[in-house]
Amino acid sequence: MTVAGIDIGGSKIAAVALAARARGSLDRTPADVLVRTYRAHSIRSLEALIDAVEACVRELDDRLAAAGHPPIAAVGLSLAAWMTRDRALVLWAAHLLVRDAPVKALLEQRLDLPIVLENDANGYLVGEAAMGAAADASSSILVALGTGVGGAHVVDGRPFIGANGMGAELGHVTIDESGPRCSCDAHGCLESFAGGNALRREAAHVPAAVTLAPDGVPTAEHLAAAARAGDAQAIAVMEGAAKAVAAGLRRMLPAFDPEVVVLGGTVMLTCADLLLPVIERELAQHAPLQGVPQPRRLVLAQLGGHAAAIGAAVLAS
Repeated sequence: MTVAGIDIGGSKIAAVALAARARGSLDRTPADVLVRTYRAHSIRSLEALIDAVEACVRELDDRLAAAGHPPIAAVGLSLAAWMTRDRALVLWAAHLLVRDAPVKALLEQRLDLPIVLENDANGYLVGEAAMGAAADASSSILVALGTGVGGAHVVDGRPFIGANGMGAELGHVTIDESGPRCSCDAHGCLESFAGGNALRREAAHVPAAVTLAPDGVPTAEHLAAAARAGDAQAIAVMEGAAKAVAAGLRRMLPAFDPEVVVLGGTVMLTCADLLLPVIERELAQHAPLQGVPQPRRLVLAQLGGHAAAIGAAVLAS
């Protein structure tokens, strides 16, 4: 049996076909990935989402057949979305404009294959736990700095779901109740300090970053470039974001007691030279539960843009 894993974000579709293993097996390696695809999308409706998943599965099947591999027998789908606990209903996928939709049932009807649906951050960490940065750990958490801040908690290869299907939303751990308003409408979440949108907001007030942006609207990328060039204001903003991540981790570590903390997401991975040293320094200086020996590791994610697709395939295996 070959299993497909598909990750649909706000603007891209990453997909893999994974070779079969014994059900429940956690012993995975990158060699199990038989096919990879990656492309942009413009999905903005439920119908477009179902069509895109079908087209992706058909493409994977064609490439598998050409290489002499068995066809796809199950599909895991990772979405940036809130879902019910049973993962049958997508409550809200903001980037895709899909709300209150029985995505699992619709795909099973269209493809005549079993479908496993999961939140993208959970898929991301399951992938890293299967064959990436957390492959040697039984317990791990993920903090992913992208447009927002995603989070996940995985134990023995399975993600923590929570009572309402929204467990381990670590980007919404409160850092400062008087902080900026978050996308969730609360104030002072980690996401409101360290996500890509937060850094974009701060970059608008950094002249060196504004100068680097061709359209005068700087992003986290321009802010990081200004910091690397030595601009003191840009450096201070990046340090502030890193300190917010460390503050969040000081709250998370006693709660989850993970073996490994995986730091991922586009912003984290492209700005690791600026962020990671500050995070490590802050945790060393202000470690939680200081009287208790707690060996733990902070590691950067390793699987790149296909991590959540790999995780989705593992969950569907």
